[in-house]
Amino acid sequence: MDPRGSNLPVWMITNAWREIFARIFENIETQFTVSPEWLVNPSTNRRLKLDMLYPEIGVAVRFEGLQGKQRKRRLSLEEEAQERTRREARIAVCQEHDIHLIVVDLVEDKPHVNFQRIDEALSRAGQHAKSENLLQRIKEARIIASKLAHKITTERDLKLYAELWDDRQYQISEPAPTTSPATISTTSYTEGMEVEHTIFGPGVVLSTESSNGDILITVDFITAGQKTLAASLVSDKLFPR
Repeated sequence: MDPRGSNLPVWMITNAWREIFARIFENIETQFTVSPEWLVNPSTNRRLKLDMLYPEIGVAVRFEGLQGKQRKRRLSLEEEAQERTRREARIAVCQEHDIHLIVVDLVEDKPHVNFQRIDEALSRAGQHAKSENLLQRIKEARIIASKLAHKITTERDLKLYAELWDDRQYQISEPAPTTSPATISTTSYTEGMEVEHTIFGPGVVLSTESSNGDILITVDFITAGQKTLAASLVSDKLFPR
């Protein structure tokens, strides 16, 4: 059982934070699941990994606790010490290479703790920005992070963003539409509207809500259940029936 009494599985929490970081850093170059040549544990000479790296602003992200909730036995004191050593080595080596590492503990940390770490990293990046354009993008990222921090105050709030991440992945995996931009749907979704999603099938719109310049559409699908989707990501996938 989750020590915080949460019903959300760790994979859903992880996907939610992936979506959150994608929104905050949407205008900043992102590298996913990387193991840079310089990121080596000095004690073992083994490469260490980062979940996200934003090289142009000197920020990286590492998710911790992903396997912790899935282990069938408690770690020994020696194994705990080894994990702690790897974590400290990753942070130290990143610092040596002017990379501010944001560590997100998926098991222990509350949302506001992670948002504080994000703001700290962006503040530092802004102080070292090498161009006005980059500084402006960092400021925009801080604004987005601040707005999200006010919306996501408990772990329960993460469920929506896990669903938005799923939809983002569907968009990435599907072939690019052959329809010209001029003919892409600009449907105005309304409560009670019967719709059909190219993947989730038929459903009914339960509600719509403005969010950070986008529209979040909550739909009750007959076979897929209730999902909340971003209008900007489903304009070519969700149609009136």
